[in-house]
Amino acid sequence: MKCKQWIGLIISTVAVTSFQATAQEQYYDFGFVGLDGKYSQSVFTEEQGSFSVVPDIFYYGEYGFVDGGLVNVSVLPYLGISGQWRFAEVSNDVDSLPSGIEDRDGNGELGITLGTVGARLTYLHDVTNVHDGYELQLHLGYKFDTPLTGFTLTPIAEVDYRDKHLSQHLYNVSATESIASGLNEFEADGSFVYKAGLVGIYSFTPKWLGLIKLDVEHHDSDSSLIQRDLAWGLSLGVTYKFTN
Repeated sequence: MKCKQWIGLIISTVAVTSFQATAQEQYYDFGFVGLDGKYSQSVFTEEQGSFSVVPDIFYYGEYGFVDGGLVNVSVLPYLGISGQWRFAEVSNDVDSLPSGIEDRDGNGELGITLGTVGARLTYLHDVTNVHDGYELQLHLGYKFDTPLTGFTLTPIAEVDYRDKHLSQHLYNVSATESIASGLNEFEADGSFVYKAGLVGIYSFTPKWLGLIKLDVEHHDSDSSLIQRDLAWGLSLGVTYKFTN
């Protein structure tokens, strides 16, 4: 990744963070936990979408934040230690992969986050010796009130840069896999993933919330493993607000 791209991502995050820190005060110390029913379609399969039940957790407060699988512990204002488990993306457990393609294992990651839950730049590196690569995430989101009392909407945008090692772990097609699957042999370099989403939250009661989520993503790689341009998911869930 070129130095100018790094600098651009950092400047963008710092600029938006200063705005978010003030504008999102009303959502500080806000957290919920629950379950979603999700219907989704992966970029790695041509098969129809699949249904799953997934946990849903969010928290933003004094000591950091939890946003889905990403956990961040604050050590300084706008700086925290982050970690997550990267669940397998290329696996027959979650996709219907072409015959002859091997599963790619998930891995544990640690790194740092600059910013807030709504405007952040996160660096995560594999610490479980699965691929020894890293990902750089630029994430932006903002919660809006709506004319419907108790209902908010949060548009989200994210750009992820995956280095050569992580990209090869996910997108490579070896000579053996190519022969077995009929896909073209492929060796990956660094790549980008572009994500967008919309989250709606409705307060049934002061403690019980209903959620609806729509998300899409595009993997900018020429790998023959990628079977479609866009992945998407639609989720409905009920969660319990555990903060005051």
